Amino acid sequence: MNPQVRQLFQELADLSAAERKRILGERRIAPGICAEVESLLSFDASGDQQFSNCVAAFADEMQREATAGEPAACGPYRLVRLLGTGGMGAVYLGERMDGEIQRNVAVKILRDAARPAWRERFQKERQLLSSLNHPSIAQVFDAGHDIHGRPYLVMEYVDGLPIDSFAAELPLRQKLELFLQICDAVGYAHQHLIIHRDLKPSNILVDASGRPKLLDFGIAKLMDQAGGSTGTVERLLTPSYASPE
Repeated sequence: MNPQVRQLFQELADLSAAERKRILGERRIAPGICAEVESLLSFDASGDQQFSNCVAAFADEMQREATAGEPAACGPYRLVRLLGTGGMGAVYLGERMDGEIQRNVAVKILRDAARPAWRERFQKERQLLSSLNHPSIAQVFDAGHDIHGRPYLVMEYVDGLPIDSFAAELPLRQKLELFLQICDAVGYAHQHLIIHRDLKPSNILVDASGRPKLLDFGIAKLMDQAGGSTGTVERLLTPSYASPE
């Protein structure tokens, strides 16, 4: 970027339109420089509006969830406490209420079942996970719909730490052993034509036995078996952990 353009943008960004026009006129800035600065200022203003719209939409969604109240159960599973929330769903620690099986589970519920795209993606995650059986991929136990019609997924509960926290003080050899186990799990998913697309520390927990577990296939993609391509234009990702391209 032209240094003069950068300096003017930083100087004018927080001023009113009238003040910007006055300053550019008094300094007799070249037309080309003015056009570039005004383009940047316009983009910056539209970006602020887009951000405000996103915040407003998110606030509306949170308000709907608050008025709907916390779910108490999903099918035969009582929800004990909230474990975490993500882009599409909330995950609860659950336990069977009917006494048939004594086991803690993780119950993931779609937050807004009224969105067709979210429902379809959540249903796809349930189907993808049910087809995988690997010691380093969280296992699926059950699935269904709650009393409000929201789909839920019952998974293995992993009581562990994110892999970066767990491995922080480990010797290099043990870090590499963990890494190889994750590579094996990812390779297994790829052999089944499934690409996770959101590998990050919070989606890889290490349990008390030292076994890493790969979680959250919410934005995973099933490859086209004919062409071997994901064929998607959706930009679903975690920016801090996505590849630059």
